[in-house]
Formats: sequence, structure tokens, C-alpha cells
Amino acid sequence: MIISKPEVTRSSGFTRYTARISYALGNDELEYSLPDEFSELVSDRADAALLALLIPAMDRGEPIKVEGVVSEHLYHHLSGSYQHVLKSIMPHLQLIDIFVDEIDKTSYESRGVATGFSGGIDSYCTLADYFYADVLPGFKVTHLIYNNVGSHGKKTNPEVLFNDRYEALKPIADKIGLPFIKVNSNLDHFYCDRLHFMQTHTARNTSVALLLQKGIGRYLYGSAYAYPEVFIGKTDSMAHSDLMALPMLSTESLSSLSVGSEYTRAEKTIRVAGVEDSYTSLDVCVGDEVAGNCSQCIKCLRTLLTLDIAGELDKYSQVFDLEVYRQHKDRYCSRILISRAPLEREIALLANKKSFRFPLSSHLGSLVRFCTSGSRYVFRHSISLAKKFFGRSVNAH
Repeated sequence: MIISKPEVTRSSGFTRYTARISYALGNDELEYSLPDEFSELVSDRADAALLALLIPAMDRGEPIKVEGVVSEHLYHHLSGSYQHVLKSIMPHLQLIDIFVDEIDKTSYESRGVATGFSGGIDSYCTLADYFYADVLPGFKVTHLIYNNVGSHGKKTNPEVLFNDRYEALKPIADKIGLPFIKVNSNLDHFYCDRLHFMQTHTARNTSVALLLQKGIGRYLYGSAYAYPEVFIGKTDSMAHSDLMALPMLSTESLSSLSVGSEYTRAEKTIRVAGVEDSYTSLDVCVGDEVAGNCSQCIKCLRTLLTLDIAGELDKYSQVFDLEVYRQHKDRYCSRILISRAPLEREIALLANKKSFRFPLSSHLGSLVRFCTSGSRYVFRHSISLAKKFFGRSVNAH
């Protein structure tokens, strides 16, 4: 794969960063675009393009030749240790060589502090700690970023959904009073289906931070998992490795950090419930049809049940359909009662701490789930539930 020297141009109110790409599948062009008002943040180094295309190149076993400038710190890690992290997550990837025309160890002396803002739990928790709270000036968020790098699905036109979601969030960003940088990219075009977003999101999103490193000196990436769930290894979710991997995606100008692992997801949700701005803008939905919360997908239900247990549910009646949630609540609770998934076990632990009683129908539902599962854990747990809630001897054979 050959990545040409990136070009930064301005036209029709937009600043564009483009790099011509020659690779096994032909000739193409990688592009990022953002409004002209943020043009002073854009670096013309090849850092963003190199990180964006590293995983697709490793997927095909293609060495990379960069006809441009790459920051020394980033080159050191992308040509070595970070590839081993990626291969641990996705064992089918191949280690490759990277050749660069010029390596630069100078710094832009950037002062901005940016974080991605999707209106979700992670982004609001990051703001709770690094904007609303008292924090050292060098860590206080100064810019919000909203990306189109693959998170908006493939079922519909992702660019339409990207624009709709951005417009839905723009009023709250204006209320918060921070610049809200809308970055559109065709990066997802270079990722085949097996390189799905959850396995590759950190590299995709951080490529945008590298794009903006001429003005952004610190990038805060909201963690998805608490410290006990951090590891490097085969997984469908790259987020497990963020705490260790993100510093490798730094440069002399940009410090990339994972933040928020001191909280469980349930604790994050409760912390966000203390941020009034979230009441009219929280957006956690994984649906890829329209902007907004469906109130019945797995992430909507996980968030709503946590808020319900914590006594904070009614605060979010403007952004969720609570009646739809209640229609699906019992079935989701039956899943929580027998789940071993970390984020769902957290909810069960919170319920126990808050003395929250799940509906009887949910306990019955958990027993039904046992009947369709071969899990020894589910079997034992279902027996335990039966003893606890039906008050009679139940024997396991």
C-alpha cells in the first residue's frame, strides 16, 4: 500500500485532507472534511492516514509506504508494538513493514483538549469529569468532536444518519458552549465487513484526533470498560485494550488517553444522571435507521434499567419513550438475572445494592431462558432463583 503525501485544501466552506492510496484493490483516495472555521487545527502530516489504513493493510498483509511526514512517536509504535496489540485482538491480521519518507520529532505545541461527543454515557461521563467538574486547565475539554468513520451503520445512507445525529446534538453543544467539530470521512470504505466497527473503533476515531493535532494537544477517549475488564487479547470489542493502547497512538504534539475506567458502566450512568444537560440530549441507541433513542435496543434497555434502579428514570422522559421501555422491561430483566456479561452483571449488583426487586415475570422468564440454554451456569442459577422466589425445594440432577 502506498499513501501519498496528504494535501490540505479549502473550498466551498470546507477544509479537506486527502491522500491518494494505491493498494491491492486498486487506486483510491482517503478523505476527511470539516468546516473551514476549524482549518487551523488541521495537520498536513500523514499521521491520520497511516493510522486510519494500518488495520486494512494488516488485514491483507500489505506493507505500507508513506510518501509524507510521520511523527516519530507514532511511527515507533505503529511499526512495532501497536501491531502486536492489534494482532492479539484480531489474530488473523499480519504484521507488516512500514516505510516512511520523513520522520519528524518536532511538536506543534497544541493547547486544545478534545473529546468525542455522541451524547452517550461515555461522552457525558467524560464531560462530567473533564468539563463540568473542577479540573486542571491542561485537562479541561475545549473542543467536542463528532465523526463519521463507520459508527453510523451500513443499512441506510450512513452520511444522512451522521448529519441527522449531528444536527440533533448541535443545540446541546451550543448550550454547553464548546466548539463542535463535525468531521466527515470515507475511511469506512477501506474496511471490509470482517473489520467491523467495534473491533476497530479506537484506531478509526483517533485518526481524527491526529488530523486535528495542529491545534489539539490532548485527546480524551471515553472508556467503555472498568479496570477489571481491561486486557489485550482476542475480543470483539477493541475497547478492552484502550487503556494500554491509546498512549501508543500519541505524537510529540498529541497525547491520547483513555479516561473513565475508574467507573463501572452503571456508575457512569448514575454520574451522568447528575448532568442536567443530558436530560434532553442523552443518545445511547445502537439503531442505524434514524437519529434518537428507540428505547428497546440492548443499549437503550441497559441504560434505562440502570436509571430505573437508581430512581433517575423520569428525568429522561424527553429523550426516551418510557412506555416502550416498560413493554420490554420484564424480558430484559430476565436476561439480566442470568447474564454473565460484565456490563449486565453490574446492573444486577446495583439492583442488589439498591434493594431493587425485579418483577416476578422476569424471574419466570429467566427460568424459561434456562430451558433454551446449554449453560451449566444458567442451570445452577435458575435453580437458585427458583429456591429463592418460590420457597420450595428444587433439586438439580
